[in-house]
Formats: sequence, C-alpha cells, structure tokens
Amino acid sequence: MWTRIKMALAGFMQGRNGVDNLGWHALWTGLILSLVSSFLGSMLLSLAGNVLYFYALFRMLSRNVVKRQAENTRYVSFMNNWQKELKQFFLRLKGMKTHKYFRCPSCRNRLRMKRGSGEKTITCPVCRHQFTQKA
Repeated sequence: MWTRIKMALAGFMQGRNGVDNLGWHALWTGLILSLVSSFLGSMLLSLAGNVLYFYALFRMLSRNVVKRQAENTRYVSFMNNWQKELKQFFLRLKGMKTHKYFRCPSCRNRLRMKRGSGEKTITCPVCRHQFTQKA
C-alpha cells in the first residue's frame, strides 16, 4: 500500500520543481511568522506567513523548472554573498586593533595594512593601482 502511494506521489511530482533552498526558506520563514503572529495576535504577520506558505507550495508544484532554478540560483548567490560579507565584517572587527582596513580608490577592493607602519605607497593586487595610505 505504501509503495503505491509513494509511486503515485513520485508520478505526480514528475516534471515539477520540487523543494529547493528558496522554497525551504520561504516555508520556514512562513512558519516562524505564523508562530509569532499567534503570540502577538497580528493579522498582518499571519497574512505574510500564509503568503510565504503559498509561495513555497507554488515553487514546489511549478512545472516551469528552468525559471524556478534561475530564481533559486540568484537566491543562493545572494545568500552566499551576504554570508561572506557578514563573515568578513566580523573578521575586520576582530583585527581592528592590529590592522587598518580600507578600499582601493580605483577598484574598491578591500585591503588591509598593519597599524603603526606609517604612510606607505600601496599597489592594489587586483588592479595594480598605486596610491599612498597612512596606517
């Protein structure tokens, strides 16, 4: 019996997007918003949670797999960039006493220089632009 149900569900999901990172995050965010709205009694949060539920369900059952995968790729790229920036922010906070952090005026690449080393001419490793910077 369970095998037939499993096969029927697999047949139904054939050619559909299924669950991906964006769908999971929409589902979990909707659940959290619904829980918070039940404690606060906010209809707006409850509505937002339900909208996220339906969006996650729409993504799972969508047959336009190419478009859903492109959306998920953009989302994963955004999250990876955001996590990288957050990690580097905390690393800069940790090294603030020993190093000075600044950006290249040409390419905006983030660079660092040991504090107390005075004014130096720096060559950016990315764009090879030379400029002076004081630590």
